Amino acid sequence: MFPLPNNAKTMLPKVTVLMPVYNATEFFGEAVESVLNQSFCDFELVMIDDGSDEPLDEFLGEFKDDRIVLVRQENQGLTRSLNRGIRMARGSLIARMDGDDVSLPDRLQRQVGEMESDWKLDLVGSYFDVIDAAGNLTERKQPFTDPVYRLWRLQFHNNYGHGTVMLRKEAIVKAGMYDERLRYAQDYDLWSRLSAKDNTRMIPEALYRYRLIQESSQSSVKNYETQLANAIRISDGNFKACNPDLTTEECVLIRTLYWKFQLEHVSVRGLSLIPNTLAGFCRRYGIESEDKSALYLSVVRDAVEEVQTSLLSPSEKKATVAKIQSWC
Repeated sequence: MFPLPNNAKTMLPKVTVLMPVYNATEFFGEAVESVLNQSFCDFELVMIDDGSDEPLDEFLGEFKDDRIVLVRQENQGLTRSLNRGIRMARGSLIARMDGDDVSLPDRLQRQVGEMESDWKLDLVGSYFDVIDAAGNLTERKQPFTDPVYRLWRLQFHNNYGHGTVMLRKEAIVKAGMYDERLRYAQDYDLWSRLSAKDNTRMIPEALYRYRLIQESSQSSVKNYETQLANAIRISDGNFKACNPDLTTEECVLIRTLYWKFQLEHVSVRGLSLIPNTLAGFCRRYGIESEDKSALYLSVVRDAVEEVQTSLLSPSEKKATVAKIQSWC
């Protein structure tokens, strides 16, 4: 454990752990405990009680820790709660945390270490485990580690676990914070505005446990369709920023290369739209030289693999693969 300095109450903490909470008392204690037991101790835990029906302060009574800050408000939704917490944050680094998840003991230490090793970094995520109500592992999530390829895939879909990220407060404010017009997929929108080719990093280790309970009242479950629709609109905006000539229908065709929620198979027409969009992506983010060559090779690989599993005839597959390979 890293000892707290004697004047910790008056010093600004390096990290603000931001945890908006709404009626999450079943797993609340475990979530709070996982933060307080971090190996890195120079943090404050800011909890925004977003109009809970349950007395969260009573649940907090067992935790005698001066680093806890509890703020109560009438229900305003997650996005506004996050922005309020950001404005309150005294730390220069902000670690997201949800009230029913678990941060593993070295999470903050590892992420702070990455942030301090490179001052260009504005966002550091990690792999994470998906668990059920009993804490059993149901899935391991391993987001992309290559920053340029991850940025390319971000144009299509969110590839960070919201609760896993540590952010530089200054960068969040500069990017405009969370968009309060969005009740869902607000994280994907912020990552899309904040990310550049060299300001994000993914730690290839599970430092977080995300609790997903199917058929529950979790916002990510009961509002799934609305969240999906928001994510699609954000992805459309990403594509059009790279290739302004695209129509919304063409965005659907491109997105199917990686995301199958609208169409099951990518089409030849969809593949034909990739080169101009990829070129526009490289111009937008200043991807050049070896980074550009490596990205093109990765996208060609992805497209060829998709064609091989498509419903095209053998002759159509052969012709389409040859066309894709000409991208390089």
